Amino acid sequence: MMMANKILKILFGLMLVPFCIGFAWQLAATVFTVRYRPDTPYYFLAGGLTYLFIHVLFKKPVFTYVIGHELTHALFALLFGGSVKSIHASHRGGRVTVTKSNFIITLAPYFFPLYTSIALILYWTARAADARGMATDVLIFLSGATFALHLVLTFVFLHTDQNDIREEGAIFSYPLIFLFNIAFAAFLMKVYLVENMDYLSFLTNGIIRTLHYLFIYLDKTYAFIHAS
Repeated sequence: MMMANKILKILFGLMLVPFCIGFAWQLAATVFTVRYRPDTPYYFLAGGLTYLFIHVLFKKPVFTYVIGHELTHALFALLFGGSVKSIHASHRGGRVTVTKSNFIITLAPYFFPLYTSIALILYWTARAADARGMATDVLIFLSGATFALHLVLTFVFLHTDQNDIREEGAIFSYPLIFLFNIAFAAFLMKVYLVENMDYLSFLTNGIIRTLHYLFIYLDKTYAFIHAS
């Protein structure tokens, strides 16, 4: 049963690879074709660049990342009906003990930026309260900074031996993590940066673009085999 589950995850991971390419291409196309808001992109980019500056020149906030990592495990365990027994975090790493586990709970910290999500909720709250100006600009800045933290330190941690990745399998985990991060980045674009972006259309176009290139590849492969 465990072997069959591993084989299915490998096959599913391989199936996700074309979608990773298609959605990455769709995100790049979206970046260069949408109409941006007047000011908010600058605050978001300033936040991201500020984090990169801190990461390169000062002490990396590893402990902050580990806390968010373990809390994300705990959050998704609760969302799936489990409970949290213990949480431990340090500069060397962390662990969380939960009563329920699945691949979403295991991989969630790598594709769900907890701190960015908190800033996003605060931003929506501020907008609902009709707050404008400095309040929302600071939250956009923090969203950019925390999303950069998530992307950079997730990339760093994925280059080390992670029990989460070993448990689910690299071939399954990496495409899923990449694809979900692309989807979240596009969602942040819709909320903060772009004036008129239809997120559902982005997802639909990503699927269409993936299938388009996949069919072209399969057609050329078939033609090559047939010609041989």
